[in-house]
Amino acid sequence: MYKKALLFFGLVIFSMHVFAQQYGEMIDERDGKSYKIVKIGNQIWMAENLAFRPQNGVFSAYNNDLSNIKTNGYLYDYATACSVCPSGWKLPSNSDFLELTNYVGTDFKSKLMKVGAWGADENASNLYGFSGIPAGARDHVGTFRGLGIGAYFWTSTPSHDVYCFARELGKNAGNWASDQFGTNKTISMSVRCIQDGTSSQIQNDGEEVSDEYQETEYEEPETPSYGSDHPIQVGTTDYVVYQTQTCNEGQDLYYNYTEEYKCDAKKAASTKIKIEIHLNDPMYNEGTITINDLKTKEVTPIDIEHIELDEEGNYIFTFSISNQPHMFILMPTTKELVWYSEWGHWMEHYFYK
Repeated sequence: MYKKALLFFGLVIFSMHVFAQQYGEMIDERDGKSYKIVKIGNQIWMAENLAFRPQNGVFSAYNNDLSNIKTNGYLYDYATACSVCPSGWKLPSNSDFLELTNYVGTDFKSKLMKVGAWGADENASNLYGFSGIPAGARDHVGTFRGLGIGAYFWTSTPSHDVYCFARELGKNAGNWASDQFGTNKTISMSVRCIQDGTSSQIQNDGEEVSDEYQETEYEEPETPSYGSDHPIQVGTTDYVVYQTQTCNEGQDLYYNYTEEYKCDAKKAASTKIKIEIHLNDPMYNEGTITINDLKTKEVTPIDIEHIELDEEGNYIFTFSISNQPHMFILMPTTKELVWYSEWGHWMEHYFYK
């Protein structure tokens, strides 16, 4: 019994030794604020969100409530985030985050989340001392979202056009940020600075890196060869629309979106939608959609960046308008076209003959 108890005590001490983190301190000379910092693998990270107020740029406290800054820091748009870290520190790149998550390994999100700051279902353990907190974000139209639900962090790595990579923590954080697709640069998110050059200046301390989970660096898609057997064929099709219906996503008492849509009554319409598929430039220029209101003579041209065909035979056209991502979905089985704006939280249904 004594040996078993001694063994158990030894395992506890060993576990504490492996996972206990030693926090350092960084003083931002610009305003005198101090931040906890932590070494994770070969990197040194801030263990708190940046709370520096720059002289210019786009930034805000959540809900414009200054009391939120002390715990959550400021929310910055991409351009401001790129220049807001103090001297000797930088906005982490997508590769810096990949190095972090690869080092932490399986279930990295819960291991980077501060204990007590999240719901019980998140299983936050903060094993590596990163102390991620659900500070929320400010979307492209100025709505604050996700406080207590999601943590969103900018990277310095652009994806294409008006998008940049960002990272998120939280099961219910939505789908705003990923190492595999870009986020609109006009959104405001948290900043976690990383010490500049730490990967090369700090030697590995001998701890093994888990190989159970490995993310891969983002790569632009290769240009495919569109053969005769390609499921999406080049061509032009006209659709005569006789009814439309508008649906808007609902909000709860705290102005959080519910993912439930309320639809208006269907309206008679006299519209022609022309879809041209030319597959010129994969991911950027694969087709055009022209919406022609036959009554008002209004014509809306749309340049399609990418086209996919899902398992149910629906065509998914993705494009951007005013720096916002949109989708146009053609559903041949139900003779329906749907214009969907995820960030605008609305859908327009077109029913064709």
